Amino acid sequence: MISWLKGEIIHTWKISLKKGVVINVGGVGYEVQLLPTQIGKAEASNKIELWIHQIDREDGTSLYGFIEVNQRDLFREIISVNGIGPQIGMALLEDFKVNQFVNAIENKESSLLTKTQGIGKRIAERLIVELRNKLQKFIDNNEINYEKTEIEPNKFSKYIDEIYLTLNSLGYEKKEIEDSIKIITTNEKENSLLLNSLSAQEKAALMDKHLKEILMKLSENST
Repeated sequence: MISWLKGEIIHTWKISLKKGVVINVGGVGYEVQLLPTQIGKAEASNKIELWIHQIDREDGTSLYGFIEVNQRDLFREIISVNGIGPQIGMALLEDFKVNQFVNAIENKESSLLTKTQGIGKRIAERLIVELRNKLQKFIDNNEINYEKTEIEPNKFSKYIDEIYLTLNSLGYEKKEIEDSIKIITTNEKENSLLLNSLSAQEKAALMDKHLKEILMKLSENST
């Protein structure tokens, strides 16, 4: 299994949306697909070091290269999801930095994920369900602390919007949702401060709690 390569770039290539390089390593040329945004960095220097993920199939072996090891490791997590192939993984890492993708997953931002070509609503939801709470290793302590202390005035409104969309997808009407969601909005200031102090994982737990409370209220109103 090839995990890392260092060598001289002797050729760059493009096939449809795929872009890559051929690297001379000890007299052997390795063809590696790169993220399109990393091609420019590769072309600026004759030498390159890449973290590699290797996929072996009946029709041949494919190498996917990344300048940063955490990109390679996140790529592996993405393609471990059932039905997600390497080209979708490459497309996501082209559009998202590692911490941005992790935040999108942890915050259940499926609409953000669907902006990537080839990602529909079902694929986005599958990624969220299967990867949520599995990606914290990709956020270092500094980034976690930053998330906990950063004050975002619109964070609470986004939180409410996400709960609204969840309830709407379950078939509840606008009036029902607006009435029941008052459980949270009556203490908007308090909940805003609380959200700004939580990590993504803690926020997810709070949302689960709020959804259970709201669903209980909705079920009581329907009886």
